[in-house]
Amino acid sequence: MAEDRFYQPKDSKDAMRYVENLFNQYKDAPLTDELLRYNQKLVRYLTGNIVDEATREGHPDRAKAAQQMAAAMDEWVRIKALGKPFTGKMKHFKIVSGKQHVRFKARRNKGGGKQVTMRKTMHH
Repeated sequence: MAEDRFYQPKDSKDAMRYVENLFNQYKDAPLTDELLRYNQKLVRYLTGNIVDEATREGHPDRAKAAQQMAAAMDEWVRIKALGKPFTGKMKHFKIVSGKQHVRFKARRNKGGGKQVTMRKTMHH
């Protein structure tokens, strides 16, 4: 009965999609001991079960992608541990960097006109 709570992937690719989805859900959260342990558990799942399964399925490229995905998740820990912002997300089992945020400031023209102009400002 307890097994019902655990996700049963169809194959290694499905399992990788599942891990990717989980990672994207918690990637912006503050790094806590609990989150660190959870991330490590997923990394071990990727480098063990998923790599083995992909190899068994005859997908060496997928096994390699799972290892790279695990390495990216380890790198995420390093970035977070340094207190740096992590702006990327995982897509197609790779980290894609977040786009620079472009903020638009509304400014009134001199002379009291109501026209609003847009001015780009880079925000980090």
